[in-house]
Amino acid sequence: MDSTAKYHYEVVFERDFLKKKGEEYQDFFSTIMEKCYPGDFIRTRPWGNLGDRKNDGYIRSKRILFQVYAPNEMSAKEALKKINEDYEEAKPYWTPHFDQWVFVHNSRNGLGPEITRKLLELDKLRPPNVTHWGYQELWNEASQLDDINMQSLFGPAISWKDMLQLSMENIRHVLSYIAENSIALDTDLRPFRLEDKIQANGLSLHVQNLLKLGMQGSFNVKNFFSKWHDVTYGERIAEAFKKRYVQLKDSGESPDQIFIHLWEFAGGREAVNPGELVAVYAILFYFFENCDIFERPREGIGDDSSN
Repeated sequence: MDSTAKYHYEVVFERDFLKKKGEEYQDFFSTIMEKCYPGDFIRTRPWGNLGDRKNDGYIRSKRILFQVYAPNEMSAKEALKKINEDYEEAKPYWTPHFDQWVFVHNSRNGLGPEITRKLLELDKLRPPNVTHWGYQELWNEASQLDDINMQSLFGPAISWKDMLQLSMENIRHVLSYIAENSIALDTDLRPFRLEDKIQANGLSLHVQNLLKLGMQGSFNVKNFFSKWHDVTYGERIAEAFKKRYVQLKDSGESPDQIFIHLWEFAGGREAVNPGELVAVYAILFYFFENCDIFERPREGIGDDSSN
């Protein structure tokens, strides 16, 4: 798979990982696993009064039983209750069939100490082995899929070639997704080095690479605004981006999560072809470079007025 496509797919995967809750998240997990283990992973659904017997999925060849837990907000008390109930109820019914019990969760930032300790305590009682899967484990599985399966899960792929072929129509179409005018916000226009800004915001490798992809098309975005009949259009879009960024930052979102929200804000979810998708990244980079979104480097770091 093209590395650019893989970076893009991780953004889409993370968006779904963060947004999907409850049964929707369980369906997301099961769909990925069915594609990773065709004919081997068994999706289990509740059946009448019997429920699912505390089995949310099973890999036959590896004898792994999964229990999925994806609440809107994870609390230690509720998670511990869920682990105890599901583990104890699964053992009498499924013990002859599994050697590993996996607690699948939707916490992007990992599990708290009480939950981790509980899983370690259960693992000491083996069999079965007990562990957990979160963001990285599920992405490790999904990222091994071929292009066809990736596209069926996460939409069209993109490449550097698509960015080189970025058209004004793609840019115009994507900009139409962005919110209406917002209150004007001051922008700090002091010069900075791009690499310093990327480092200052702690963005992950795949987001960094997508920004660098967007850099290839940012001139087209600048050219679009310079030729658009409404000379204030670019300023209004910048204000909308800045306002959305401030809202996200104030809500406590991580830098990568903010990037994903801004990707959606720019029309990433609605983009239906590679041309529109690369236009989203070109637009994001344009406003990143012009300091309308994300934090500029601290004063004195990489300060070079020639850049």
